[in-house]
Amino acid sequence: MTPRPQGQIGARVYHLDGKLTTEPSALELQPWDDPMTGIQYDIDGRGDFVSIGSTIYVRTNTLGAWQVVTASDSYWSLFANINPASWDQISDARTVGEASVGGSAAWVVQAKDSTGRLFKVWLRQRDNYPLRYTIPWVNVKGLTYYVNALYRDFNSDLAINPPDMSNRGIVPPGKPVELAAGSVMVTEVTFDCVGTSVRQPASEHKFVLITLAYLDTGPGGMTVQPSDWRLYGDGVVAAEPIETGAPDLLRAQVLSRGQRTTGKLAFEVPEDAYQLVTVGKLVGATAVVSTGLPMLPVGQSPCASAN
Repeated sequence: MTPRPQGQIGARVYHLDGKLTTEPSALELQPWDDPMTGIQYDIDGRGDFVSIGSTIYVRTNTLGAWQVVTASDSYWSLFANINPASWDQISDARTVGEASVGGSAAWVVQAKDSTGRLFKVWLRQRDNYPLRYTIPWVNVKGLTYYVNALYRDFNSDLAINPPDMSNRGIVPPGKPVELAAGSVMVTEVTFDCVGTSVRQPASEHKFVLITLAYLDTGPGGMTVQPSDWRLYGDGVVAAEPIETGAPDLLRAQVLSRGQRTTGKLAFEVPEDAYQLVTVGKLVGATAVVSTGLPMLPVGQSPCASAN
């Protein structure tokens, strides 16, 4: 595994002690927060997925409503066996090796779920307690990613506090997010492969331009601060807005009641980054907006004409 975000596999060589063999690699995936695989950020601070027994729930809207995931949903095949209580429904289970998880010796078991997909589990040797679960999946760009669960206090009592409703969930562009003194909305998402005389994208990079519209409805003043925003997604980990010298960039300011302002945030990202989410940590709310760009066929560069 290379130090790339979201479990992407790349060509990098690591020295590891052990016997040389032509058998399939015995290396196992590292936890998602391991330095080799990149930190997987919890961008909105609250869970959108719950598994109780064999039932899976996924948050469906910004008000916190939940729905049961069924076998017809795309989530189901990925998370059907993330709850160890469902592992008695698997088939073709076999032990493929040993490993250490958090200092505990574990058996590594490979099995098939009810859809025939292979996954692996790590069982503590002394008591068969579940320590880890991993299953691969391929996204629309043909890249392999992994659902990787680490378990702590499995099957124990847990008190769940009500979610912080200052987070409205993920909203699409064009939908306002209510703030303490008004609202903010993403009105447009584009990309730029050329840049300005002040700053140009690095090789095989592009700028993503996100237009924000703020409205102050009172009672107090509204602070507008570009540094409140970050970008996440395809190979993008908490990217900060950059200064390009463009005249229409969003500037720090304080609005009074009834005032509006519009401006763009510029982020530098890899050229093939499409599936993106922008997050604003604002007064009274966390704004999480889906800001994906149109997907191009594999191998087609969005900046080919600009280069």
